[in-house]
Amino acid sequence: MATLYWRVTGMTCPSCERIIEQELLALPGAEEAEVSLRQRRAAVRFSDGADTPNLQHLYQTLKQHGYALTPESERAEYPQIDCAIPVRTPIRHRIRRALVALALTGLVALLIWKPLTASIPSISSGSSFGAMLFFGILASVSSCLAATGGFLLAYTAKTTTALQAVAVHMGRLAAFVLGGGVLGALGSSLPSLSGSAYGALALVLGIGFLVVGLNLLDLSPSLASFGVRLPKRVSGIADRLQQSKKPYAPFAVGAATFVLPCGFTQTAQALALASGSAESGMLMLGAFALGTLPVLTGVTAFGRAAGVAKQQVFRLAAGAMLFFFAFGQIDGGLTLLGSPVTPGTFLSRTAPKNASAATAQKKDGEQLVRMTIANGTYQPNNLIVQAGVPVRWEIEGQDIYGCASDITIPSLGIYSRLNKGKNILAFTPPDRPGTIPFSCGMGMIRGTITVVN
Repeated sequence: MATLYWRVTGMTCPSCERIIEQELLALPGAEEAEVSLRQRRAAVRFSDGADTPNLQHLYQTLKQHGYALTPESERAEYPQIDCAIPVRTPIRHRIRRALVALALTGLVALLIWKPLTASIPSISSGSSFGAMLFFGILASVSSCLAATGGFLLAYTAKTTTALQAVAVHMGRLAAFVLGGGVLGALGSSLPSLSGSAYGALALVLGIGFLVVGLNLLDLSPSLASFGVRLPKRVSGIADRLQQSKKPYAPFAVGAATFVLPCGFTQTAQALALASGSAESGMLMLGAFALGTLPVLTGVTAFGRAAGVAKQQVFRLAAGAMLFFFAFGQIDGGLTLLGSPVTPGTFLSRTAPKNASAATAQKKDGEQLVRMTIANGTYQPNNLIVQAGVPVRWEIEGQDIYGCASDITIPSLGIYSRLNKGKNILAFTPPDRPGTIPFSCGMGMIRGTITVVN
């Protein structure tokens, strides 16, 4: 019983393992295949008496996916030069590509920074439909979700009717809507989190975004390399469904993509869980799946139209955008934890000052100060109050969505959900002068309370 071994280049996530494993199992006489992302190796075991397979076809097929195999056994044939992919791009070239991608994405982000930050997925109050739709679109051009497209393509290529293909995508949408509802309901049964707990959660999520983004930029290993992944037997359920001939199989195959390994999908699922509401969870994951629909529909309808070079461009763009998402999450998490130094405060030192201020008015033994939330900003964003005198803070919520639907003052232990219209908060400032920062639930929209004598 012969076994062939290879060293693999081009793998980025657990989905890559599945793609290569399926191609190896398709070889005549193959009985078992094993692919390791961590070790960058692959092996396939053949039945006794099996003929030597045509490995050139295997190499060509895997090249289309962006992978290359280097034989580590005598029986494996070396690929032709035109089938091979360089083992590893030099680090200086990878850094240069990443910097270009970050610079171009940063330039675009600066032009649309206000609406972008207002719609970044909020783990504290439930992301908006538009934010999750955008997140789904971003995921659909990443290499992580490419395996989902490959999985669906492998099934729809064998179907004979358009109705079956439609059923596949309807199954995916239904699974994400229902799965989001279940996760949101589970989240609602968890104890209520404090502002600092939300900050810690945002910080962890931001670090996850950063690792995935740097991986897409080809600057770091994937989360799976650190052991963060679903068990293989979970995704194995999807593989078994793919071979089913049952009438319900198309719908079930689409639904099975809910458990396929993908960092973007798992992040969206974590956000649905954190929303603490079945309705919010359904909306969030439904919007995420809807965002992935155009690309996945195109993949299943027309096959792999984009070559490896175009996929690399998409990968770099997605990595750069995710890097900026990570920046926002980490900055917001540190803000909610009450850290005096965050990436945002560091950058703001060099930015021009354009803060608006309002001084509280004394009335009936307390101070009255008013603020409006509109267009993703606090107006004004600097409130001047007297030390030790109770404050009545009237907040007019004109645009309450995403991050703006919460407000927190970490140093005073205040965290409150906001509604459209008038909201009233009461607190007593410290007896000594100073500056008290406040922010939205994710720390993306900020203001300060200046305490004076």
